[in-house]
Amino acid sequence: MKSQRLSTVCIQLIFTKEGKAFLHQSIQAFFLQWAKGSIIRKVVAKLIVVCISPFVKVQKEDIPVETLLNDEQWWNNVGKSVMHAIATHDMAVAKKYAESLGKHVPNILGMIANGIWMYPAKVVALLSCIPSLVNCAIRAIHTTLKPINEQAPDLLADVVNSLLKEIDTSALGGSANQLSELIRKLNTGDELIRESAFSPLENTITHIIAAVVNGTGVDDSNRFFNNILSLKNKLRNGVCDALSGNPDTVRAVIHYVLLNTLHKISTTRKLLNEYSVQDSVDIPVEEIAYLINDMMRLGVLLHHNNKLLFDSLVHRFAHSLDTSTIEEFVSKVGNDCFAALQPVLVRVFSFVLKCWTTLLYNQSSEMQEARKAFARALLRDVEE
Repeated sequence: MKSQRLSTVCIQLIFTKEGKAFLHQSIQAFFLQWAKGSIIRKVVAKLIVVCISPFVKVQKEDIPVETLLNDEQWWNNVGKSVMHAIATHDMAVAKKYAESLGKHVPNILGMIANGIWMYPAKVVALLSCIPSLVNCAIRAIHTTLKPINEQAPDLLADVVNSLLKEIDTSALGGSANQLSELIRKLNTGDELIRESAFSPLENTITHIIAAVVNGTGVDDSNRFFNNILSLKNKLRNGVCDALSGNPDTVRAVIHYVLLNTLHKISTTRKLLNEYSVQDSVDIPVEEIAYLINDMMRLGVLLHHNNKLLFDSLVHRFAHSLDTSTIEEFVSKVGNDCFAALQPVLVRVFSFVLKCWTTLLYNQSSEMQEARKAFARALLRDVEE
């Protein structure tokens, strides 16, 4: 039973070379603090330190901490001792510890972050540890998500909601500002070191995503992205409700959402160009239609409030259309789409005729062929 105690594995860590050196310094600091302001205590402290020093003095046979950290058996003992501590201790006190850490650790980290840049070489060395820590977190998430996923959905959702309610929202807002500036600098720096069509960050992301996608099956990928979309919708609804009473922020968010949507459209367009259509394909055409509806509503507002911007956007849109693709679409699938689009075409028919009368004065060869086709269609109706 003693071998399972957390103190056992901690003592093994302390009795390494580095651990003994740290313990020796800690003992000296402890007794110096204890003896502060008293001559008698100082004498007693020195005697105690002299007596203890031989027991914590680094010996040749002491192993370095690196050797212990590479020992698989020691890590197995760490896991067993942590489980023993969880089983035999009241975990309610852990929340008090966490609150104390949350109160004081940010200040300490801020002080370290401001002062550490006095030692650039050490900063580089510490930053080089980040990939190892990230890999550690990824492996930890991989091994811990499975037992979490075995819990009931309602229990899991209740626990997550309870945890989210305790987040410090004021500190989160400040962190969001700092993160925004960090992202801006990261993006600027990535462009500055670009040496090809793709930036270093894009190449790295491509490598990571390719590894993730290749490691999952088609069904797993579909479930993953569908679940992400569902969670994203809930987050979006929560954000919209929270911002409903702040028009200035809503305006900024709308600007961001439009830019974000355009980036998504650009990504989707690129993927569609490389996509091979299969029988099982299911494109969310309803969402595309909803987007068109909202864009038309926005077009009406722009036309009313800023005619110059509206004209500019319409011209940019028109010049970006591929007329050959439109012609191919109309000639190959136009008839199949006509029945479904008939309710829409009825609404815009009068507008189309108005545009047609304007186009009648166009003397291009394409327009001449279009007039002939229209005349033939009218004659066919008369003959029938």
